[in-house]
Amino acid sequence: MPIYEFKCKKCGNLYESLCFRSNGEDKGPCPSCGAEESEKQLSIFSSGGSGSSLDLGGASSAGSCGSHGGFS
Repeated sequence: MPIYEFKCKKCGNLYESLCFRSNGEDKGPCPSCGAEESEKQLSIFSSGGSGSSLDLGGASSAGSCGSHGGFS
Protein backbone atom coordinates (compact mmCIF):
# COMPACT_ATOMS: atom_id res chain seq x y z
CA MET A 1 0.00 0.00 0.00
CA PRO A 2 1.61 3.25 -1.06
CA ILE A 3 1.91 6.33 1.10
CA TYR A 4 1.11 9.55 -0.75
CA GLU A 5 1.83 13.13 0.23
CA PHE A 6 -1.02 15.66 -0.06
CA LYS A 7 -1.38 19.43 0.31
CA CYS A 8 -4.63 20.82 1.71
CA LYS A 9 -6.17 23.43 -0.60
CA LYS A 10 -7.76 25.24 2.35
CA CYS A 11 -4.95 25.63 4.92
CA GLY A 12 -1.85 24.55 2.96
CA ASN A 13 -0.96 21.75 5.38
CA LEU A 14 1.26 18.99 3.96
CA TYR A 15 0.34 15.51 5.17
CA GLU A 16 0.85 11.87 4.25
CA SER A 17 -1.86 9.27 3.82
CA LEU A 18 -1.71 5.50 3.45
CA CYS A 19 -3.84 4.74 0.38
CA PHE A 20 -5.38 1.37 -0.32
CA ARG A 21 -5.86 2.17 -4.01
CA SER A 22 -2.78 2.83 -6.14
CA ASN A 23 -4.21 6.06 -7.60
CA GLY A 24 -4.31 7.80 -4.20
CA GLU A 25 -8.03 8.60 -4.36
CA ASP A 26 -8.78 7.55 -0.77
CA LYS A 27 -6.80 10.42 0.79
CA GLY A 28 -9.10 11.33 3.68
CA PRO A 29 -9.59 14.75 5.27
CA CYS A 30 -6.80 17.15 6.20
CA PRO A 31 -5.63 16.30 9.74
CA SER A 32 -5.12 20.01 10.48
CA CYS A 33 -8.40 21.64 9.41
CA GLY A 34 -10.63 18.71 8.33
CA ALA A 35 -11.14 19.98 4.76
CA GLU A 36 -11.77 17.31 2.12
CA GLU A 37 -10.08 19.19 -0.76
CA SER A 38 -6.39 18.40 -1.24
CA GLU A 39 -4.00 17.69 -4.07
CA LYS A 40 -1.46 14.91 -4.42
CA GLN A 41 2.14 16.17 -4.32
CA LEU A 42 5.19 14.89 -6.13
CA SER A 43 7.74 13.71 -3.63
CA ILE A 44 11.10 11.94 -3.70
CA PHE A 45 11.56 8.52 -2.23
CA SER A 46 14.41 6.61 -0.78
CA SER A 47 15.18 2.94 -0.79
CA GLY A 48 17.53 0.98 1.40
CA GLY A 49 20.76 0.36 -0.45
CA SER A 50 24.18 -1.00 0.15
CA GLY A 51 25.57 1.89 2.14
CA SER A 52 25.03 4.55 -0.52
CA SER A 53 23.55 7.93 0.30
CA LEU A 54 21.18 10.16 -1.66
CA ASP A 55 23.10 12.80 -3.66
CA LEU A 56 20.86 15.47 -5.19
CA GLY A 57 23.67 17.71 -6.42
CA GLY A 58 27.35 17.19 -6.98
CA ALA A 59 27.84 16.58 -10.71
CA SER A 60 31.35 15.40 -9.92
CA SER A 61 30.20 12.46 -7.79
CA ALA A 62 30.67 8.88 -8.97
CA GLY A 63 26.91 8.40 -9.33
CA SER A 64 26.41 11.29 -11.75
CA CYS A 65 25.62 10.99 -15.45
CA GLY A 66 29.09 12.18 -16.48
CA SER A 67 31.45 10.19 -18.67
CA HIS A 68 33.19 7.38 -16.80
CA GLY A 69 34.69 5.44 -19.70
CA GLY A 70 33.20 2.43 -21.44
CA PHE A 71 31.38 2.72 -24.74
CA SER A 72 31.19 6.05 -26.52
